[in-house]
Amino acid sequence: MLGLRRSELYLLREDYIQKNIDYQFIHHNEFNFNILDNIMYLRRSGKGHNKTYNDVIIMCDTETSKKKLKNSKQVNKLDSGLTARENHVVAWTISIRAFNKNICTLWGHKPSTLVSTMKKIHDSMNGDITLFYFHNFSYDHWFIRRFLYKELGTPKKFLNLKAHYPLYMRFENGIEIRDSLILSQKSLEKWADDLEVEHRKAVGKWNYDKFRNQNEKYNKDELEYIEHDTLAGVECLDKTMKALGKKIFSIPYTSTGIIRYEIQQLGKVNNARDIFLSMVPTYKQYVKLTKLFHGGYVHANRFEIDEFIDSLVQCFDFSSSYPFCMLAYKYPMEKFEPFKDCSYEEILRSAENTAFMFKLIIYKPKLLKPDVIMPALQFSKCVQCFNPVLDNGRILEADYVEIYLNEVDLEVIAQQYDLSASACVEVEAARKDYLPRWFTDYVYNLYKRKCEISLLDDPVNYMIAKTKINGCYGLCVQKSIKEDIIEDYETGEYKSDVPEDPKEADAYYKKKYEKYVKNKNSMLLYQHGVWVTSYAFRNVHRLNECIKPESEGGLLLYNDTDSAYGVNWDLEKIAAYNENCLKLLKANGYDSVKIDDHVFTLGIADHKPLKDDYTEFKVMGAKRYAGRCKKDNKIHITVAGVPKKAGAECLEDDLDNFTKNFRFEGTRTGKKQHIYFTSEIYIDSEGNETADSIDLLPCDYLLDSTTRFDRTIEEIFDEELEIQGIYENI
Repeated sequence: MLGLRRSELYLLREDYIQKNIDYQFIHHNEFNFNILDNIMYLRRSGKGHNKTYNDVIIMCDTETSKKKLKNSKQVNKLDSGLTARENHVVAWTISIRAFNKNICTLWGHKPSTLVSTMKKIHDSMNGDITLFYFHNFSYDHWFIRRFLYKELGTPKKFLNLKAHYPLYMRFENGIEIRDSLILSQKSLEKWADDLEVEHRKAVGKWNYDKFRNQNEKYNKDELEYIEHDTLAGVECLDKTMKALGKKIFSIPYTSTGIIRYEIQQLGKVNNARDIFLSMVPTYKQYVKLTKLFHGGYVHANRFEIDEFIDSLVQCFDFSSSYPFCMLAYKYPMEKFEPFKDCSYEEILRSAENTAFMFKLIIYKPKLLKPDVIMPALQFSKCVQCFNPVLDNGRILEADYVEIYLNEVDLEVIAQQYDLSASACVEVEAARKDYLPRWFTDYVYNLYKRKCEISLLDDPVNYMIAKTKINGCYGLCVQKSIKEDIIEDYETGEYKSDVPEDPKEADAYYKKKYEKYVKNKNSMLLYQHGVWVTSYAFRNVHRLNECIKPESEGGLLLYNDTDSAYGVNWDLEKIAAYNENCLKLLKANGYDSVKIDDHVFTLGIADHKPLKDDYTEFKVMGAKRYAGRCKKDNKIHITVAGVPKKAGAECLEDDLDNFTKNFRFEGTRTGKKQHIYFTSEIYIDSEGNETADSIDLLPCDYLLDSTTRFDRTIEEIFDEELEIQGIYENI
C-alpha cells in the first residue's frame, strides 16, 4: 500500500468492502470491529483545521420501556389521574454506512453497552473525530447522559438550543453526537418516505405498551423494527449529504445551515460584509427592532366562531410569500438615524422611499368600522395598554396603547383604527431601496430551481430546494443575541448564563451583540427580516379585501400567515392582485418562471380546485379550524398541538363534533407529554440498568374557542368599562 495516493487507497478499500463485506445485523458482542479499520478519514482544508474525520455515517437509537411500579424508585401522580414512573432502555441499535454501502447494524440491550460500543467503534477507526447521529437526540440523551459522562467525561464542546434539547456535543476523545431531526425538520418516518430510501421505519412492529426488561429476547418483527430505525437514518443522511455535495465534516447542523455557507461565500465576493457594517443597528436599535418584530398573522372571524358553514369555502394562499417580499419590495438600506417626533400621516406620506421605526402612542384607539373582522393591533406587542377589549389577542378598542411599529404595519393599522389622538415618538428613519442584487438573485434562482425540480421525480433535491428557499428568511430573522443554555452534568438541570441583575443582564446582552457584529460571517441584517414579515402581514390583509361584500354573500373566515379561507371570493380582484405581484417583480428585474407549458409566479394568491375547496367548515380560533375537503370528502383539521390525521379521525367524520370542550384523546391522537425523572445509575430488582429517564404519557387536548361576539361592536364600545390597570409587555 506504500506510495498510493489517498484517492487510490480509497478506491481499493471501497472495492474490498463491496466485494468481501456483507451487511450484518448482529449483536455487538459478535461483531468483528477490525472491519472498521478499512474506514478512511478525511481532513478539512483551510487554516486551523488539523483534525481528521472518519468518513462514515452512523445513526444510533434507543428503545425504552416503562418500569413496573414495584421497580420504580420514583412515581409522579398527575392531575389527569395518570401515574408516571421511571423508564429504562431495553434495546439500542447503531447502523454504520460507508463506501455507499450499509456495513452493519449492531444491537444490544443496556445503555452502558451502547456507550461502550460507540467508543469501540470510534477507537477501531483511524480518524480523530467520529460523528454519531440520533434522530431526536433530546429524547435519547436523557436516558444515556450519565453513562456517556461516566465513560467519556463531560462534553468538551456543546450547544443546547434550550433545556433538554442538545444540538450537539463533542467529547475529549473525539466522539461527537449530533441531532438529525433538526437537520431534516421531519420525523424519521416522513424523512425516509420523502427521500424514498431503501429501508423505511417498520411502523406497527413494536408494542410500546409492553413491559420489557433488558434480558428480553425479541421476535422477528421487533428486531426488524429496531434495525430499520437506524438503517433508514443512515440512508437518509447519505442521500441528503450527496444532494448537498457535502462531506461528513461539512454537513450542516441545522436546516438553515444548508444555505448559510452558500450565502457567506456569495457575500464575501459581493462586499456584503461592508454593507452590513454600514447599516448594522446599534444595540439599542436592535432591541427596538425585536419589539417591532411580529410573527405571521393568524386569526379567525370572531362572529363565526363555532358556526357550521355549509357553503363552499375556498382557500387562497400565496406562492412563496416571504421570498416574494424579498424580491418585490424596498427595505431600509442605510443606517437608521433619529427623526423628529411626528404624526402618523407624515410617516405614511414618506413611506414609499423611507423606512421608519418608531413608537406609536394612541389615546382611545378604536376600530373605524365595527365590521372589521381581522383587526391588526396586537396586544402582546404593546409595551403599555390600558383597558383593552380583545379579540383573540387583537385589540378592538382600548383607553391607551403604546406599540413599536414600522411604516408598513402602520399602513394597515391606520386603515382600521381611529388614530385621531396619536403621536409617533422615538422615530428613526432610513432610505429605502431593494435588497442587494446578489442576494435577491440568489433567492430568485432558488425559487426557479424549486420550480424545475417540482416537475421531476426527485424527492431528495425537492426537499433541499424547499429548505433552501425557506431558509433565506429564517437566516434574516435569527436572533443576533443567543444566550447560552448550560447543562448541570450532575443534577441534569439547565440554566441560562444570563445574569439575574437587570444591569448586568443588559451588559451581557450588549457584549453578545458586539460579538455578533464583529463576527466576519455576519452579513444579513435583522431589520430586513423584520420588514419581510411586515410586508407579508400587509399582503394577507390585502388578500382579505378580495372577498366579496357581505351583501353579495362574501364571508371571510380565517387567516393563517400566508393564506385566507372564505366564501364567495371576487376573482377579478384576485386577478388584479396577482397582476400587481408580477408588476412589482418586474420593477425589480424579475419575472415569472416559465418551464415548457408551466408558469410559476412568486407571491400570487393561488387556489387549487378541489384540494383548497371545503364543503363544510368551522373555526374555533387561531390555529383551530376544520373542514371537509372536496377532493377526498374527508375532514381535515389544524389544531395546534394535535396531530392532523389522527386528530381528524377523532371527529368520527362529523364536523359537528368539532366544538368547544371536544376532547382529542391522547390515546387516539398519539400526542404525548414528557415527564422527566432524574436518578443516579442503579440496577432494579429485575436487573435493569437505569438512570435518568422520561415517561411518555397520553396527553389529551381539550378544544377551546375564542370569544364569540354575538352583539354588535357598537354595543360593546358604548358600555362603560371598568379600568383594569396597565398591561406591560416589555
